Amino acid sequence: MKPVIGIVGHPYINIDENLIFQTTNSIVKKIAEHGGLPIIICPTQIEDFIQKRNIDIRWLNHFEKKDLDEMIQLCDAIIKPGGNRIYEYERYIYEYINNSNIPYLGICAGMQLMSQLNSNQNIVKNESYINHCTNEKYAHKVKIVHGTLLYEILKQDEIKVNSLHNYHIINSGNNNINAYSSDGIIEGIENKDKLFQLGLQWHPEGLDDIYSNEIFDTFINKAYYYKKKIKNNL
Repeated sequence: MKPVIGIVGHPYINIDENLIFQTTNSIVKKIAEHGGLPIIICPTQIEDFIQKRNIDIRWLNHFEKKDLDEMIQLCDAIIKPGGNRIYEYERYIYEYINNSNIPYLGICAGMQLMSQLNSNQNIVKNESYINHCTNEKYAHKVKIVHGTLLYEILKQDEIKVNSLHNYHIINSGNNNINAYSSDGIIEGIENKDKLFQLGLQWHPEGLDDIYSNEIFDTFINKAYYYKKKIKNNL
């Protein structure tokens, strides 16, 4: 059977002004193309995630955490995509992952979440000569750090990427840095103590090139390994 890839659903108001928990078709497409079965993980508490400030959203209770645990346990790997806020349920999911060996791919805000596990003051607004929030398909170059998981996957010193973020991290938290843009902004982090924990500031799901495909290939392969060799022995 194919590995199940959980996508952390992010709250959004649709055209009919209904609250939905969404992901992009590009992420679903990449997962399916590379051999995974995508499902969306939704929060288990009923809250107004859009109108309320994070501080005013009720914290997860014991039963809601247990329900989230059950959803996470269905998955063989998890992706946290981008978003304009990071919610408690998303933090809870990542903490669960970090305490286990479930493969994780953090994209944009998903990478920022990785860096904040033990550092709450770690995100600042972009102020650079590079435009880091643009619809250009290839906005700028990133330099890949040798000896990292990302370098093992891409086998390149430098690649071109897209860029859709207004904020960036100032340190990697407990993770190793694996990529920088030419203005010094951290573009990638990883935790090499885990089976697969990779964070990328750019959006590989939005690019149809060899490097983006190698990232998803490796991620899905690690999910398959987790499913066959680790999950079944827990």
